[in-house]
Amino acid sequence: MGSFVQALPASSLRNWRKRLRFRFSLDLSKFLQLKFNLFLLSVWPVWCTRAYIWTLARLYFFFRPGYVETIRHNVARVLNGRSPDEVDKVVRDVLRGVIRHYQEKMFNGFLAMPKFRKLLSSNVVFDGYERVLQDALKEGRGVIIASGHYGGLEFLPIYLAVRKYQTVTLAKFKTEKLKNIIVPRANGDGLDIVVPDNGTNVFREASKALSENKIFVTQCDEVDAWHADRNSIMEFLGREIHPDRMLNVLCKRTGAVLLFGVLQRESKGKYRLLLHRVPDQPNGEPSSVRALKLLENYIYQNPEQWYEWKKYHKFGYAA
Repeated sequence: MGSFVQALPASSLRNWRKRLRFRFSLDLSKFLQLKFNLFLLSVWPVWCTRAYIWTLARLYFFFRPGYVETIRHNVARVLNGRSPDEVDKVVRDVLRGVIRHYQEKMFNGFLAMPKFRKLLSSNVVFDGYERVLQDALKEGRGVIIASGHYGGLEFLPIYLAVRKYQTVTLAKFKTEKLKNIIVPRANGDGLDIVVPDNGTNVFREASKALSENKIFVTQCDEVDAWHADRNSIMEFLGREIHPDRMLNVLCKRTGAVLLFGVLQRESKGKYRLLLHRVPDQPNGEPSSVRALKLLENYIYQNPEQWYEWKKYHKFGYAA
């Protein structure tokens, strides 16, 4: 290798290093969506695609040590009763969970639909909890499923749509090209995606879906998009924060049934969809607070399944 590098012209070596730094300066999602990677994802079998994404993600972490250190710092702060060895194990598991998330993200967007439907139908378990959803829909008020950046979230809305539940969700896209690929693909399986650009009124679209007794899937921990409720304060993962108020407003104005749900990863590539009915305004506690408390319980039980550890500091900004 040394003789090979010495044989390269200095200009070629500089250009090679520059291209390599550029590739790994992208965030992981954009890095995986480079044209070459998308081509391979479209032709390879699922097992090969998983292995390839795993390898690319590990390389990404290797070239971005600051990313890993941020996660380690945040995990240690939240799990402050754990020993350094325990924290290191959690961090390794979190990184595995992040890789699983990006595998799921790429399958959701780019795996051939027959393969993707087969993956969902054979790997997602929705047994006793489906009754929770069916009972909520029988009330005819529409159903909000508040989830979090936890487990197989990328699969949750499309899985419900494939199961023939009328489902609407919110999604942001980093490029117009990505939006033009994913939105028609989801629509083809009955999933409506609300994109908050070009003047789209997300609240109106969500309200319309709920008035038609559809399911609206949203995230209660999307801190970048929060409208902080200054009249409410709670503790979330050891921080005092003002939670988002939009979930409260949506619940009050539409009268929809609020469920909290996660698509939890299990062993051997399986998933289990868990749903909980959130009672209507007990003791006046806001909907967002109750949803975040349920999410917090899941995070403490399975910290490796929450993939927003790198953004943990932003919840402090919401305080």
